[in-house]
Amino acid sequence: MIRGFYTALSGIVSSMTRQSVVADNIANVNTVGFKASRTVQDDFELQIMNSLGPELGQLGTGAVPTGLKLDISQGPIQVTGNQSDMAIEGDGLFVVRTGSGIAYTRAGDFVTDVTGTLVTQQGYPVLDIAGHNIQPGQPFTVAADGTIVPSGQRIALVGWPPGGVTRLGQNLYSAGGQLTPGSGSIRQGALEASNTDLALAMTDLISLQRNFQMSSRALSLQDGTIGDAVQLGRLR
Repeated sequence: MIRGFYTALSGIVSSMTRQSVVADNIANVNTVGFKASRTVQDDFELQIMNSLGPELGQLGTGAVPTGLKLDISQGPIQVTGNQSDMAIEGDGLFVVRTGSGIAYTRAGDFVTDVTGTLVTQQGYPVLDIAGHNIQPGQPFTVAADGTIVPSGQRIALVGWPPGGVTRLGQNLYSAGGQLTPGSGSIRQGALEASNTDLALAMTDLISLQRNFQMSSRALSLQDGTIGDAVQLGRLR
């Protein structure tokens, strides 16, 4: 009977966690350069054993999310005609300097500030391959390799790190280890839209809500069964 509690609980935990991830993907369907997240599942019994030690037997007890995996597939390219808008086609991340250090982003909806520096929507300077702020001049054009005319600077582009990235918020990422140049190209006057599949996300959300209801019902039934067993023991 106790095993049933673990199985039902794993279903509840899994559904709640996955719902929050899917909801976040849906909320960012219109965010420039946003990359959707996917949950990584693992055996619930194994997680219990790793954290508490005691074995529950050979029968599985469901699965729970143990992490997130970023979907780095290409998002749709939308033409804007704005000279400071840039989309990465293929592998790559823009490099920006924040108050906490270097960060990376796929969001290319840049602007030029009052000093003529190319910055993100949050005001973080975009860096060139030498690690300097970019002063593109006005007007300016950007080649596929990131070279800016008339300034001659080249926009830095690094590849997605094999070890993955960490979300920092504001559509920014941090990454560790040695990074290599990105193999993608830059398209000026366009933006990469979110790669969230809205129809699939909505379907997943409905399915997860039903799974949560079923798991909650199963937990209630397990509780009732144990309650009946306790009452039967008292009668004896």
